[in-house]
Amino acid sequence: MKLDRFLNVARWNFAINRSQYLKLALSLFLVMSLPLLMFILKTIWVFGIIHNTEWALASVPGTSLGTWMCGCFVFALPILAGYTFHNLLTKQTRIKELTLPASNGEKFLFHALVTIGGAFLTYVVSFFLLAALQYLFVGIVYGFSYAQWTPYASIFFGTNVIAQTGLPLLGGNAAFWLTLHADLGLITFVSTFVLGNAIKYKHNVLWTYLFHWGLGFLSIFCMGLCIPFFADMDWDWLKNLDIDQVRIGFKWTATIFLTAVTVFCWWLSYRLYCRAQITTKRNK
Repeated sequence: MKLDRFLNVARWNFAINRSQYLKLALSLFLVMSLPLLMFILKTIWVFGIIHNTEWALASVPGTSLGTWMCGCFVFALPILAGYTFHNLLTKQTRIKELTLPASNGEKFLFHALVTIGGAFLTYVVSFFLLAALQYLFVGIVYGFSYAQWTPYASIFFGTNVIAQTGLPLLGGNAAFWLTLHADLGLITFVSTFVLGNAIKYKHNVLWTYLFHWGLGFLSIFCMGLCIPFFADMDWDWLKNLDIDQVRIGFKWTATIFLTAVTVFCWWLSYRLYCRAQITTKRNK
């Protein structure tokens, strides 16, 4: 990999798709800003009619703004990941993509960074920007003595919230392992959308969601078939299990499984990207 060629790919891509990237980032920002916009409109109305500062400030988003933004990001990230290889959508764009003077690794890395990394960067910048706008609005309109800086939420999930729902199976450090597995689960879920885009260029987000729905339905169906089998089993052997060993095994099995699936999705996505053709049976 050569940095000059990678930067040339980035310049060429941004020159063509700059408006598209800006629209996606702006759309994500506007959706994340909805609680703040509603707060501004509501407080202006309440303060303008009733002139009651306490009532007007009762709906300050505060930490709920970070919770809303985190939810928006978790919802939007898989969809944006489904556009990782948007340059392969049509025959014309495939020809341009495949004839770029750069290696497959350099082009693949750029697409991964501009979608996954760009969405994450938009989320982080938006959080601090909206927190600053909320602080300035309250300070300018009602006085800075009422303004409070919104504490920064965790990137994906808050351990302080998860700690309240800790599973006994995970032991005393349930918050850490639940947060780790939740983050890994999100990364794995997003990685399947990258793989879906590498397999199918058009309508791939819909097909990937259908795959997950089908997999979930099949899992529930198989569990239903196994219930009579489990009901007839002798469960006395559970009394002799070492609960500490079970906890350790469950923690690391889940961690290794999610990591392995993520690595497999990215490896196969890269292999499929390297084999991309102008026309195939799946992508005509």
